This record gives sequence, structure tokens and C-alpha cells, in this order.
Amino acid sequence: MSITKDYLPKHPDIIIYQNDEMFRMNTDTAVLGEFLEVFREDTILDIGTNQGALLLYASLFHPKHMTGIDIAPPSLELAQKNMEVNHIENVTFVHVDACEYREEPVDVIICNPPYFQTKPEEKGKNPYLALAKHEGNLTLQKLMDTIEANLKPNGKVFFLYQTSRLHEVMDSFTAHHMQVKILQFVYDVEKETSNVTLIKAMKGVKAGLVVLKPIIIDRQKAKDCL
Repeated sequence: MSITKDYLPKHPDIIIYQNDEMFRMNTDTAVLGEFLEVFREDTILDIGTNQGALLLYASLFHPKHMTGIDIAPPSLELAQKNMEVNHIENVTFVHVDACEYREEPVDVIICNPPYFQTKPEEKGKNPYLALAKHEGNLTLQKLMDTIEANLKPNGKVFFLYQTSRLHEVMDSFTAHHMQVKILQFVYDVEKETSNVTLIKAMKGVKAGLVVLKPIIIDRQKAKDCL
């Protein structure tokens, strides 16, 4: 197992340790991290925190308290290390299946969920990568159940999902009494279509959608920097 020391993109003062055998921070994580909107009195829940990268982004806003949950103990250990090395103390980590997590509702939920629908035999042999990338036990429906149960009225969700499944996401948010308020499509400079979409949704609010200008990224160049 190899642990490497990196820095949060665009934030060279924030250290992030990553495990080369587990899911490493990628361009999806970076664009979602920069998409966040957090206030100082907010409480935050990160579903599937992995090494805590999104909580590092959220910490830049100095929120009241943050909670990261994950089903993999090694991920939580690494996330805790990343908080300690950056002197972040207002955070709690919980080892739990996201499908079963039900606690005091929070102001903000952040999540970079597994969104590939993949046959079991095609998920590869690395269990950590399979959990992070491929939809399994944590289906979109179960994820939305957890988000709805743990989010305060008027609370915000910051979310990233596969653009080809956007219709499912929109329908699921509506079915769970949430409205998508902002969309921002992410394009690779080498491709004609969007692969992923950034989403901000809110619970118990009126409909009204804003679509921001798209983000164009060079994934290969970004990969070399992560």
C-alpha cells in the first residue's frame, strides 16, 4: 500500500495524502469541490468521503461542523489523517453504510457518488475502486433516500453525476421533495458531449432552474497535476 503526499488543486497550502491502491482524487472531485457554496454556520455531511478531499474544499468556508461517512475503514483513516495534517478539528468521521445512515439533519450534503451502471464481472478486482466508481448497493434511489432523510428543509445538495443519466437524477430529486436549482455541464476539451454534470438541489423549495456556462477541462493535463 503506497501513500503519496499531494496538494489540493488551486490550493497549494492544503495537503492531501492519497492511497495509490484506492480511489484517488480526480477532475470530478476538483470541479465539484470548486462548485461548493457553504456558509460559516452550516453543518455538512459528505456521503462517501473517501480520503476527505471534498471536506478539505468545504473547510475553506469555515463551516460550523462537518461529518464524513464511508463504508471503508481505510478511507476514513486516511481522511482523518488529512484533516489532522491541515489542522481541521471540526469534523467527525463515521464508519457506516450510507444506505443506513440516519442522524440529525444537516444544512449541506456533498457527494461524488458512484454513477456507472456496470455488470459485477466488469467492475475489476479492486474493491475500493468498485465502491467509488460503480453503482452497486448504493443505487441512485437509495442515495436519494439517504439525502432526503439527512437534509434540513431548505438545505442544499452539491452533487455530480453522469450526464447521460441526468433525466434519472432530475426525476429522483423531484420524487424526494427536492428541486434542482443549478446545473453546470462539464466537458472534456477532446470530446463533443458532456460526460458529467454539476448539480445544486434544495429541499422543500419551489422549482426554478438556472443553467450556468459549461466548464471545459483538459482531463489529461489535469490528471498529470493530481
